[in-house]
Amino acid sequence: MKLMKKESDLVVLRKLFSLYAKHNRSTIVYCVLATFFDGTKSYLPAMMSGVLVDLLVRGAVVEELLKTLIFWLAVIFAANMISSFMRQQFNARIENVMERQNLDMNEASMFMDYELLESAAFQEKKRRQEQITTHWGGIYWMLIWPLDNVLQGLFGTIAAVCVLVPMFFTAGKTRAWEFWLLSLGIAVVVAVYIRKMYVWLLKLNRTEKEEEDIISRLCRKSNYYRHAILFGAESGKDLRIFGQEKLVEEGACDREEEIAGHWSNICSANAEQAGKREMLSSLGIGGVYLYAALCAYMGLISVGSVVRYAGSILQCVKDIATMMAGVGNLRNAALFGREYLDYVTVEHPLYHGTIPVEKRRDDRFLVEFDHVSFKYPGSETYVLRDLNLSLDIGERCAIVGPNGSGKTTFIKLLCRLYDVTEGTIKLNGIDIRKYDYEDYVRLFSVVFQDYRIFSLKAGENIAAGEDVDEKLAWDALTRAGLKEHFEELPQGLDTFVGKEFDESGVNLSGGERQKMAIARAIYKAGAFVIMDEPTAALDPVSECQVYAGFDKMVGRKTAFYISHRLASCRFCQDILVFDGGNVVQRGDHEELVAQEGLYRELWEAQAQYYI
Repeated sequence: MKLMKKESDLVVLRKLFSLYAKHNRSTIVYCVLATFFDGTKSYLPAMMSGVLVDLLVRGAVVEELLKTLIFWLAVIFAANMISSFMRQQFNARIENVMERQNLDMNEASMFMDYELLESAAFQEKKRRQEQITTHWGGIYWMLIWPLDNVLQGLFGTIAAVCVLVPMFFTAGKTRAWEFWLLSLGIAVVVAVYIRKMYVWLLKLNRTEKEEEDIISRLCRKSNYYRHAILFGAESGKDLRIFGQEKLVEEGACDREEEIAGHWSNICSANAEQAGKREMLSSLGIGGVYLYAALCAYMGLISVGSVVRYAGSILQCVKDIATMMAGVGNLRNAALFGREYLDYVTVEHPLYHGTIPVEKRRDDRFLVEFDHVSFKYPGSETYVLRDLNLSLDIGERCAIVGPNGSGKTTFIKLLCRLYDVTEGTIKLNGIDIRKYDYEDYVRLFSVVFQDYRIFSLKAGENIAAGEDVDEKLAWDALTRAGLKEHFEELPQGLDTFVGKEFDESGVNLSGGERQKMAIARAIYKAGAFVIMDEPTAALDPVSECQVYAGFDKMVGRKTAFYISHRLASCRFCQDILVFDGGNVVQRGDHEELVAQEGLYRELWEAQAQYYI
């Protein structure tokens, strides 16, 4: 697992824009075009007013005034029309910014190494992005709108320079020292304004980030109270039986009050900055008009130029403020964007293999664990330690042992959900890390303890996709003991599991869901069939049927069967007894029950309940 190193804000922003533009390049193009026309058209009214005032002072005839007025109105109209069109095109393309972020997050989650997906650190990053989407509209929204502000302010400032430069060439020729002294004064006012704006924005960004971090932690607790407990049907039974309603409700209310307090802090910080900005802006406006009036009084510029230049300077100050606000918000986006990039661009070591897995019709593969040790990320405790094991392919292998002995971890390593900490796992003599990952995992059909059946059609659940081979699906249901249940339903394999999307959907019991998970594993037809406690939710009759039909279910496949019920081991030719992260016994049921050891202790402890 390799996270993104600490990088500068500019590097982070470049990566974010590159990631967004990969699928939305036209959005950036229209943003540039829209802000160019928005930024430049703001100066046209002031220029028109200045020209008309100069014509009036000079005593121009009505015809000349009308021609000039019509010309400038036509220019302003054309600029507004083009600007409006570009803005509409831009707005239409930013409607999907949250969907784009969700797609990137979902894609990263689907192809992320399971080790990362299961880690608390990455789950926290995901929750943070969900929180940012809720509060700020998502990281791309935080990126695009500040870009809009920066470009609009930049183009506006460039336009202001183009308008103001002639004044410096004309007014500076006479009484130069007086003109440049006044210009220096207004430049100082603008510089102070920009400096103060930037300092306040940095302070506001820090405040928002600190408060958002606290809000995120509180929302995680609040959401757990509200969604996982208060609104959950499963938890509703315990709440009522044990009278926990008040405890949970108070916990939820306390979190909501704390969240409201921190949002109040953010609002106060924004209000404080807005007040300072308005006060400084008012002083700046006064300084600009004083500067223009003095220039006109001293005969440095014409009366019309007072209107033109004063309006342009004021607009320039506003554009600089807009640009600075955008810069501050882009910096804020960079602060939040680091976690986003950590999530969506993290390296995936599991996908580095390139060798294709040998295709064998007889499904004969040799698996070897060579001095394998493993500890979970962030832990110093070894779950498996120096495990050496060669597996007989094509047989039924039961895996038993106390809780925490390493059984499920053994399966996770075999399936490459995790990579070993030390040692090597080999398939047909080759380190499994060298195989193409997707090619390798096709070998495995697994029913995990924490399997999931989704609220989709039954056929889609079994086939794990929209393309369903009905013959294979019905065969899988038959071998899993669930065919009769769906044959009785009018829609058969098109019946939805659950009622989230269809009121005519069927609610399956825990045992029926487990049978469907078994059917999904059978349908995939992997070379290895792995079942981790596959009968835990089944009634005794169904469990007996699963045991009796196990050979039919898996056919010629190699089967690994994890169970705490040792009665299920009797149909397995090979039994691995795990304890303390290693295999302490191995053999068939008759051999192991006849010798001293953990297996016989477990067998006798369970057998007394069946006598």
